[in-house]
Amino acid sequence: MKLQLRHRIAYKQAKAVLVIAILLGLISTGFQVLLDLEEEKKNAVEDIHRVIASHKDTAASAVYNLNHDQARDITKNLLSHPAIIYASLQDDFGDTLAENSRVPHNGNRGAMILGNLLVDINTSIDTKLDVANQQSEKAILRVKLDSQFITNRLSKRTLNSLVFGVLHNVILALILLVLFYRYLSQPILNIVDWINGLRDGGADQPPYKANDELGSLVDSFSKLWLEKKETTDRLNESVLELSRSESFSRSLMENAGDAMFLCKSDTSIVRTNRQAELTLKIDSNKIIGRSLADFSESFTVAELEKRFDELSDDQVSTFEDLQIDSTGSAFPIEARGIKVHLEEQLYILIMARDITARKAAEKQVYELAFFDTLTGMANRRLFMDRLSSSLVLHQTNGKYGAVLYMDLDRFKTINDSLGHGAGDLLLKAISGRINSIIPTGATSARFGGDEFVILLPEAGIDKESCIEAAAHLAEDIIQQFTDPFLVDSHSLYCTISVGIALFPEQNSNSGDILRRADTALYRVKAKSRNGFQFYDPEMQSSAQERLNVEKGLHQAIEHGELELWYQPQIGAKGECIGAEALLRWNHPERGLVFPGDFIQIAEDSGQIVEIGNWVLAQGVSQLKGWMERGLPSTFRRLAVNVSPLQFMQVDFVDRVSTLLDESGIPGFMLELEITENMLLNNFEIASQKMKLLKKKGVSFAIDDFGTGYSSLKYLRHLPLDILKIDRSFVTDLRPHSEQAAIVQVIIATADRLDLVVIAEGVETTEECNTLSQLGCNCFQGYLFSKPVQAETFFSYVTEREQQLKEQVEKTEVVSPDRRGR
Repeated sequence: MKLQLRHRIAYKQAKAVLVIAILLGLISTGFQVLLDLEEEKKNAVEDIHRVIASHKDTAASAVYNLNHDQARDITKNLLSHPAIIYASLQDDFGDTLAENSRVPHNGNRGAMILGNLLVDINTSIDTKLDVANQQSEKAILRVKLDSQFITNRLSKRTLNSLVFGVLHNVILALILLVLFYRYLSQPILNIVDWINGLRDGGADQPPYKANDELGSLVDSFSKLWLEKKETTDRLNESVLELSRSESFSRSLMENAGDAMFLCKSDTSIVRTNRQAELTLKIDSNKIIGRSLADFSESFTVAELEKRFDELSDDQVSTFEDLQIDSTGSAFPIEARGIKVHLEEQLYILIMARDITARKAAEKQVYELAFFDTLTGMANRRLFMDRLSSSLVLHQTNGKYGAVLYMDLDRFKTINDSLGHGAGDLLLKAISGRINSIIPTGATSARFGGDEFVILLPEAGIDKESCIEAAAHLAEDIIQQFTDPFLVDSHSLYCTISVGIALFPEQNSNSGDILRRADTALYRVKAKSRNGFQFYDPEMQSSAQERLNVEKGLHQAIEHGELELWYQPQIGAKGECIGAEALLRWNHPERGLVFPGDFIQIAEDSGQIVEIGNWVLAQGVSQLKGWMERGLPSTFRRLAVNVSPLQFMQVDFVDRVSTLLDESGIPGFMLELEITENMLLNNFEIASQKMKLLKKKGVSFAIDDFGTGYSSLKYLRHLPLDILKIDRSFVTDLRPHSEQAAIVQVIIATADRLDLVVIAEGVETTEECNTLSQLGCNCFQGYLFSKPVQAETFFSYVTEREQQLKEQVEKTEVVSPDRRGR
């Protein structure tokens, strides 16, 4: 048989050497090119960063002053660098002050493709700017680079190196091909012809007798040739006999629905069926001869041999295993094994059935029973089971554990404003942060809504160490909430309150421990939120009082026990320019209850939405009644306080609009008072709602200004009308005092933003005079009137208008010239 050149060993060797030589040449050449390119890229990028750094301060100045001309000069100067093709400058609100660009360099197309493949250059560089000594996330100096400017320099050198390497290795391969043919391929061809001749009855004399590897091979083959016929005959007889004995068992195996493996006692596989090939995703010839343990994740060869020894030859034994297919994927199986005797030889027959679906169903049932479907945390059932087990254990070992009961602050505001989908995503993100910091052995659970619980089963060997461990974990959890959560492109800030109870305590079960942690949690939320509190027995009475107030509020809404009182707002001339509606609870047993005793509880329980809607509707209705009876022309608006939770309701804007439309009250007669922190925590949503209501003419006031964390940068972008100075800055206000300096700054801030200033809590003439000297012309406080009921307020307004008219008439003096006429 004449071999073609491509089938010869010499040719294959030469080809292999050629490929290896070319690959090595390409690798070494490519490596050097990459080093050159990397050095060039590094120098170019450093040069560009120096250019950017030289413009960073002027760019920050341009952003701070919103100077478009300066910004354009900066971008033009940046384009003078040959590697920069685009430059832009954004202010701290993401608006573009200036941008410039030019056409990239044109280069050889091949060089361009090669350069893009070899040189990984970040073609866009964003530099955050410090605006007013604070780094802004949106104030950015952005440049884009021309990658061809860098890659064009080295493309020619790269191509020359590659061509030279290819030519060098091609010549080397040709030389090797000739040598291999002369000393290897030609002798082998002669030997092959001799062997073929032996099969056809040719001469027995070997054609090659050199004292080398080929000579030794030919000599050995010549000796073995004489034994060929005898060995072949015996083999043929054995094969025929074996095929007869195997035919029946093979038929059974091939038609079985389970994967079947016939193994020796040493776990090696001697036969499989078609279902085994499908299950393992591999041909049977790659299965036979291997150990069954090779396809098991649970058993080693020794362990599987022991399992085989335990099997019986008259009863099937069942066990489970994780089987591994050819892709490396593991899946559960139910294996049934029995010993069988074939041709006086002992074998093990294993029948394997895939039970992935059954295991998945079992897992789903378990997770539904013991885990929260949204977050994957433990649910109440699993948590209470583990808490009960820990209580039993600690009764004997003397150690202490802790339960941390957590509740998100104002989560309902986010949930109602962005929808339940966003709320669910936020809960999943929060559970991820909590799980990332809890210690090993602890259990985290979600009890539903925005309530989370952590069990520290062994927090300390004594109460002091347990307190320290629980406090440390609570601080870590609170710290996790300092960074915003990114949910559906919204950056949401959320805080958390934590109540802690230790165990074991005498005569306390798991329910008692959980209630104590819950009581401590409500103490945190009642005080300041965003903190943690350990349970104290005195809290129990406070918790009961809180529960009584919460129940009483339900009755107050149903039985009409809520009332609105009104406090006048006075202008510079003493005229009544408006009023603020203030909520009172006329409790049947406790008498008149002020908001400070129940508003926070209403906020926590969610009742504030229903109460706030009632206040808004009642205030508009009362204003309509006053207008029909005739309010003074100086009366401008009625102010109504709006809670953050109420304001963030999806239907809030529609509700206010409907009230105005149905009552016929012009929008400018209604003022909504909102808090500073509500604006900062939900700036984008608050701004959108305010702008929609502003189109209806509604005014907005910031209540208690100066007690929160307002940023002028945010306030100037909101449609605000009024700024109310908190009473804490007004009480005992005197000229040239520290308080006066603060009030003066607030008034100056309002002037710059074109806002009306109203001072709250004015109680003395000295406070009023000082405020007037500082530039405040609108006042509210006991100096003029306490909050009064609606009818009393209307009488007050009309009487005050009449008094002002009488004062004006008394001060009018008729001139002598006019009397003479």
